[in-house]
Amino acid sequence: MSEKILIIEDEARMRRILQLVLETRGYLVETATDGEDGIVKWKNFQPDLVFTDLKMPKADGMEVLKHRNLKYPETPLIILTAFGTVSTAVDAMKRGAFDYITKPVDNDIIIEKVKAALAGKSFAPKGHESDGQLLIGSSGVMRNIRKELELVASTSTSVFITGESGTGKELAARTIHDLSPRRHKPFIRVNCAAIPRELMESELFGHIKGSFTGALHDRKGSFIQADSGTLFLDEIGDMPLDLQAKVLHAVEDKLIIPVGSGEPVKIDIKIISATNQNVEEMVGQKKFRSDLYFRLNAYTIKMPSLKERPEDIPELVQHFLSIFSREFNLSPSRIMDSAMDDFSRYSWPGNVRELKNRLERLVLVSKGSDITGEMVARLLEKEARITPEPQPVSKKNLFLKEKEMIVEALTASGWNISRASRQLGITRNTLRYRMKKFDLKEEGCS
Repeated sequence: MSEKILIIEDEARMRRILQLVLETRGYLVETATDGEDGIVKWKNFQPDLVFTDLKMPKADGMEVLKHRNLKYPETPLIILTAFGTVSTAVDAMKRGAFDYITKPVDNDIIIEKVKAALAGKSFAPKGHESDGQLLIGSSGVMRNIRKELELVASTSTSVFITGESGTGKELAARTIHDLSPRRHKPFIRVNCAAIPRELMESELFGHIKGSFTGALHDRKGSFIQADSGTLFLDEIGDMPLDLQAKVLHAVEDKLIIPVGSGEPVKIDIKIISATNQNVEEMVGQKKFRSDLYFRLNAYTIKMPSLKERPEDIPELVQHFLSIFSREFNLSPSRIMDSAMDDFSRYSWPGNVRELKNRLERLVLVSKGSDITGEMVARLLEKEARITPEPQPVSKKNLFLKEKEMIVEALTASGWNISRASRQLGITRNTLRYRMKKFDLKEEGCS
């Protein structure tokens, strides 16, 4: 018996296209013109799979999903969505939808996802977790990040990763690739900040022999190298403005033209971009094209700083200690409680990258012996850089205690405002404001 599929879509043309695609493959298809109609027909038709649009009159796709969760939780449901509502579709997946497809639809993708849904397995293969596990951390923040990475890995949607330097944006991009159907295809990284401006077009799109001085042979650019796989545009905020129009064309039309050639080349890639800059602000300043930003930013993932997940620091410390002990052929170093306390209290402006680099040095210095608080204090310049643990202060003495802490920090730092502000965990301007509040003169400050 053929499987039954219900299509809930208010746009007649889209509804008809889906119906024809599925019926020609032998599926039994019923259609509904809106969510309310679909809920009624669901009961009588008893489909094995449901397609539903997100934006519909009477009852939208989220209401259809809610009905499915209450009445038919075993029936897979696939969301149909326009480009501008991808984030809502991903939210629907968090609520139980099997997957989503962006319009205009690709017939091959429809059939692949239908087969996967009816077979009861995710379009993105599960169980491939080896690289995903490198995103160390058991905090709620990191558990949510891993869920988001797995969700977007199953789609061809462009992903925009933000976060401070050293938070693991490239690792997140690789995890998306490794969890995706493209995992056996190339993962190509382009550092937009490291490539000279005059070479970037050739780096991205390639060139043909003789197209410019020094072009001694044909060269495949990163877009072609990543064909069928993933292209990771790191530091996207540093891409020259005049090149962004060509990148937009490549992303929208899935075509690139090598430098010196007039022949377009078709590509099939998933694009992941990353930056630690405020691209929205750059768009407002006309330093980054808004149309390219919105095309790349179909779904945003913000990588948390270590300040946002301090409970993960002990796990990260043990992870890197183990790695470097094996790498340097040393006995595993033990870390004393006092040393771990200092690691947990340190501000980590360089995030996981800084933590990793510091631990590499510690393992070399310790040569397999115990890592003590004294060793960590020397490494981290404890007096100047570790924020003091807060002490309980009564409201009555709060004013005097605050002044006392500021004077103490200034004295310890030789009245160096930058060092004192870091020690106190506040900005330089905030420190100057409070010095003025307590009538502490800046004479002699540096």
